[in-house]
Amino acid sequence: MSEAIRIAIGAPLSGNAAALGAEMKQAIELAVEEQIADIAGLPILLEAADDQGKVESGRQIADEFCSQPDLLGVVGHYNSNVTIAAAETYAAHDLAMITPIASDTALTERALPNVFRFTNRDDQTGAAIARHLYDVMGKRRAVLVETETMYGHSMGSAFSRAFLSLGGRIAERRTVREGSRDFEPVVASLRADFDLLFYGGSFEGAFILRAMRRAGLDQLFASGDGCWDAVNFLEPAGETATLGEGVLVLSATPALGKVAGSSDFAARYAALFGPIGNYAVNSYDSARVLIAAIKDAITESNGNPSRRDVLIAMRKLRFQGIAYSDPVQWDEKGDNLAAVTALYVVENGRFRQIAEIPKMQGIG
Repeated sequence: MSEAIRIAIGAPLSGNAAALGAEMKQAIELAVEEQIADIAGLPILLEAADDQGKVESGRQIADEFCSQPDLLGVVGHYNSNVTIAAAETYAAHDLAMITPIASDTALTERALPNVFRFTNRDDQTGAAIARHLYDVMGKRRAVLVETETMYGHSMGSAFSRAFLSLGGRIAERRTVREGSRDFEPVVASLRADFDLLFYGGSFEGAFILRAMRRAGLDQLFASGDGCWDAVNFLEPAGETATLGEGVLVLSATPALGKVAGSSDFAARYAALFGPIGNYAVNSYDSARVLIAAIKDAITESNGNPSRRDVLIAMRKLRFQGIAYSDPVQWDEKGDNLAAVTALYVVENGRFRQIAEIPKMQGIG
């Protein structure tokens, strides 16, 4: 056995998602630092690499991690397209990968034995928000806007399928370029009668919302969890988020304080890094889950675990974290049975949770 337990992080530490990747990395580092006892008397060493939110960088990082025989697991990645690409490399080397955030349904549909998704899937979250919009809010006609990204298409398609199945109608559909900030032409081109605009994407949401309100469109703005983001949505949206019918944003994590231990973690995190803006809780728990599996693998292997031993331990694991009320455990595809969908509105510049929907049977 080596002189340390080694795990790794793959995350976007530069580029558009740098702030999100930094929060992910910081939460994982805090989880490692808070281990009261080293694993089997050995320190936990953590290696982080910047995948830049790009598929090719993710593959290169996966190759590098896999080439280190004493590295026993990876927490990553953030972007769905990067995670899906890297997962195949990890699978070929029996290296456990747990992603705190990547939500594209395709990631776990392949049922790779090394892939574990901590958060909820787009088909689950899309169905949850669609049902709330249709059944609770009485929405019937949606305009769908999505970015030309894997996440944008996945989130948009998941919402569309669910909304149509309930009897709703997609009045118009638009695709926009990631990174754009000028949405006046798109908003001006909308001709249909609609009662909500659903956005599938991340960094553009606040600017679409601002363009709607400047054009005098008061309809509800609803979105996937790409907009559940203090830095990239709440701050640029400002007071616009409370004008008209406001916003409804989904998240794959309940509000801080809903699950025991989450508020205490948030306070510890804030003291070191500032307020949580996104999925720090999921990242923290993901690291703890991986460490717990390695501990179990050490016990089962009499102190000399292989990567395959870690995979076996991960599959068997039942772990009570602080992100979800139920213990983490995996279905046959590697999805977390404890994951939920939370729905938020914006009040006084903050997200406020209004609903929590458990994993739906028959989806995923």
